[in-house]
Amino acid sequence: MSELAFCKQFLTALGARPIKLSSDHIADARHYPSQAVFVLPRLAHPPHPPRPNRKSSENAPTSSISVTLKPMKPSSPTIPLSQIDPAKNSIYDLKAAYSTSSSIPAAKIKILYKKKPVTDSKTVAEVIGGDAGNEVEFSVMVMGGAAAGSTPVTSPPAVAPPSEAEKGLVGEESAVPAAQGPSGKEVVASEEFWEDLKGFVMQRTRDEKEGERLVGLFRSAWEKDR
Repeated sequence: MSELAFCKQFLTALGARPIKLSSDHIADARHYPSQAVFVLPRLAHPPHPPRPNRKSSENAPTSSISVTLKPMKPSSPTIPLSQIDPAKNSIYDLKAAYSTSSSIPAAKIKILYKKKPVTDSKTVAEVIGGDAGNEVEFSVMVMGGAAAGSTPVTSPPAVAPPSEAEKGLVGEESAVPAAQGPSGKEVVASEEFWEDLKGFVMQRTRDEKEGERLVGLFRSAWEKDR
């Protein structure tokens, strides 16, 4: 049956029915007139467009990259970092590395990528994506009031095991005096302690808002009990 004949037959069947059907109208399918089943023609081969090719392995992210931390002001040093795993290193790790090499507090450093600030809790891979290549440059903005130190921060020297005199076994006159410096509540009361704690919590939770909330709870509880 052609489409035109089907349409004519359908309109003729409709013409014999009332214009409006009642709300409880029921039609018995067994009383429908017998007719040939209309089947849509098959699609030409291939039935669907080809799938797009997957990205080549050249665009896949590598296991390690080289990162350059370039300051926005020439007064601060440029720090190169090699063998950085973008999936395991966060933006805060880059900030901490720059702070260690330049002696600038991490709280005074802001990392930017393509002139846009990035969140400390995000990983490097989440920020740069998979098409950034093996060499990536981040901008470093140093807040007001911070300046690079004359010498980079180094690890403390190894301490030799205590001698018999230091242990107090020889005599009081040869005892070594205890090390001087802030400790206990004095350390906790410093801003550097809370900035370090904030960086650690954000690195573990990978959520800047949640990290700030937890550090705020810790600090509020400590101040009430100090």
